[in-house]
Formats: sequence, C-alpha cells, structure tokens
Amino acid sequence: MDSVKKTLRGRISASGGREEVRLEESILPHDLTERIRKGEIRRIFVIGQGTAAIAAQGIAFLIENALGGFPLSIEATKAAELSGKVLNKDMSDSIVVAVSQSGTTTDTNRTVDLVRNRGAYVIAIVNRRNSDLVFKSNSVLYTSDGRDIEMSVASTKAFYAQNVAGQLLALALAEALGTMAPQELSAECAALKKLPDILQRTLRCASQVAELAKAHA
Repeated sequence: MDSVKKTLRGRISASGGREEVRLEESILPHDLTERIRKGEIRRIFVIGQGTAAIAAQGIAFLIENALGGFPLSIEATKAAELSGKVLNKDMSDSIVVAVSQSGTTTDTNRTVDLVRNRGAYVIAIVNRRNSDLVFKSNSVLYTSDGRDIEMSVASTKAFYAQNVAGQLLALALAEALGTMAPQELSAECAALKKLPDILQRTLRCASQVAELAKAHA
C-alpha cells in the first residue's frame, strides 16, 4: 500500500476541475511524444524477467487500452526473448519499457544495452535509484520513491507498484497523444488516487479471507 502511495505521490494533480497525470519531462520528453505522433515511433515493447515479466504483460495491456486506435504495435515479452524475436539492426522506431525491481537483472540489463545500441528509446520502471538499469536507460519512472533497496525477492508490493507506474505512463501517453477524452482521463486518474485506500481496506480483510480459505480448502 505504501509503495503504491509513494509511486502516485506528486504525479496526479487537479487542473480545471479535472484530475491529470503529471510526469516530469525527464520521464516522458515532449520530443518523444512528438516522434510518436509523427509516426517515427511505431513499436512499444514492455520487457522484464520473472515477476517483472508478468507486470510487463499488465503494463502493455494498460498502454494498449489507453492508446486504443493509435497506430502503434504494443507487445510484452520476456527480456531474454526480445533478441530472438525482433532485435533489428535499426530500432530507432521503438520504445522499450524495461521493468525491474532491483535494476540489476542481468537479462533485462543486457537487452537494454542491445536495444539502445540499435537506437531504441528505453524507459525504465524500477525501484532503486543508482541501480545499473537507471544508468543504462534514457529515462526512469521510479516505483515507490526510488529508494526501496529490496532486491532478489519477488514481492507483491513491487508488482502492484510496477503496474501503477505503467498506468501512469499509459495515461500520460494518452493525454499527450489525445487518445482519451479529458473526462475519461480524469476518471482514470481519480480511480488511481483511490487505490491505496482500497488496498488498505482489502488488507483489513485478511482474517476473513483466511477463514474463507480454510472453509473452502
């Protein structure tokens, strides 16, 4: 819950009676969204390994849903498999969203090196500042506050925070490209802001869930 709250902190604000996503220019540069608008970017790959690869599937779905109808190919794949699928000599038409908890996953970081050397733009979703992935990427969207040093442990909090970060990125892209109506964007942002409270209420039901699990085991 706290990790999700920190991921959202300062990234949704009210303007003109509506809620809007506010990602820093360093995360989603105007030049990058203009390249998408002009058709210079044609593909978005979301990659990860282990539980991050599962989060990548959710993030790809969120981006595709937010950009519905926009002429972009959006695909989730394991980092280790990307090179066998679509590692072209020229990947300047691609954005790669690299998802990692620690920022030290060998397969993910190696793939990031390969795609950047071929011209792809890399956006990292990661929970550790100063990790290897941070320095290998063009821009970084931190989960939590970027100071979660938990490594090599698949955690539910990291998984949820990664998906929340992915939704922030998806909505920011939708706003920049005009693929969602302002009212729809505002409703999605409002739903995100409610998520920490919903998670807290869910966690309070732990004992009831345990009783149900025993009764229906």
